[in-house]
Amino acid sequence: MNRLKAGKDGRGAPIEDPQVMQDALQVLFETETEFFIKVEGTSTLPYAARVQRLQFPEGQFSLKLVRPLPHEMPPGAQFRMTFAVDDLRFEASISLIGRDGYLQYGFQLPSSLFQADRRLHPRYPFRPRENAYVIAQDATIPGIGVAGPLVNISMGGMALRVDRALRMDDGVRVPVNSALFERGKGFPRFRVQDLPLLHLLEGRAISAHATERGSELLLGLTFAGLSGEDEAALARCLAFREKMYRGGQAARPEGAPARSRAGRLRDEAGDEEEAEVLPDPEPETPPAQEAGILLRLQRRTARVVLVMAPGAVRQGIQDLLRQHGYHRLETVEHMDLLRPLCEPGQRRALPGLILADLALAREGDTEPLAAVRILERQMAELGDLPTAILCEEVDPTLLLAQETATRFLPYPSGRGARWIETLDAMLPN
Repeated sequence: MNRLKAGKDGRGAPIEDPQVMQDALQVLFETETEFFIKVEGTSTLPYAARVQRLQFPEGQFSLKLVRPLPHEMPPGAQFRMTFAVDDLRFEASISLIGRDGYLQYGFQLPSSLFQADRRLHPRYPFRPRENAYVIAQDATIPGIGVAGPLVNISMGGMALRVDRALRMDDGVRVPVNSALFERGKGFPRFRVQDLPLLHLLEGRAISAHATERGSELLLGLTFAGLSGEDEAALARCLAFREKMYRGGQAARPEGAPARSRAGRLRDEAGDEEEAEVLPDPEPETPPAQEAGILLRLQRRTARVVLVMAPGAVRQGIQDLLRQHGYHRLETVEHMDLLRPLCEPGQRRALPGLILADLALAREGDTEPLAAVRILERQMAELGDLPTAILCEEVDPTLLLAQETATRFLPYPSGRGARWIETLDAMLPN
């Protein structure tokens, strides 16, 4: 493989020596190494592939894919293949000839290679205490959701420590092991929360590796569907991270608020202790008067039912709702008592908003998502009324179900103006 290293003309320079290209493909064929091809100019998921047959005299080779190409894919369609040989990584453009057999397709051999140095996408590590968190869902039925802290991230992909794997239909926990994540497995939805300058990053990805280290499992994902906007936002995030590593004054981006004294002291102390985080002050305007006339009318006329066991938390929520103008408030202790209030044909209007405590559906160490599914099934029987599920803390795995009509809210603290804003948005128009 010395020809490969000799053929490098510099980062990104084309390698046009036919023997170098043949050596690289021969290694892929002999080792049955899996790599990825992607339709040029699209945001579709890449296809995992292996070299099935080489025909150098004809200028062709055959690939076996893990899933079929679309039937309407025309001959001549351009693909970009990305593969690694030893410690080198290459890209090449290939064109489709046609279907050779089941999951087998013929392609024209590439005319040149480009070295895709991994250093073009430096990886930035994250410590667990930085609270950058990843959730992802695969494409199978019933679907597996995984969640865990971010380990590192680059413009090309990321790695997370898988703390939990759950079935998405019922929230039942699945044993975490590398067999769940074969290479090339698609993840049509992932979310990374709380990156620097980037509160939420969403997109599609594919599994690059799953490595077990003692009791931990690290899952590497390759980005396969970032939008242009998200890609630009991630680039800004990583540029900021790079400045932080360099330790220069430019670490604070233009327009960002100055760091607090506690934050500066933490940096000077080597980031060994968490600084106290003070909540943002909320406006002093009386809550019943700060809303517009229409919103105040909606709050006053909306029939709201709070489903929660008696106690200090329930009393606090009742007081908060009344302070903000929710006067048609009813409380029941469990879901069975909610049913009569939701039956059609009453003289009163049906509830416009249900606030249900997640604790009502949790027993022992039941996963929060499993309890959510229980409440959702009960609410579906009552007509799928707008529902906010209340919990002590919003578990990140609950966000995997955010596409439903359900909203998740932590128990409110203080004046709770931002908490009330979520309820206002759920009111019927």
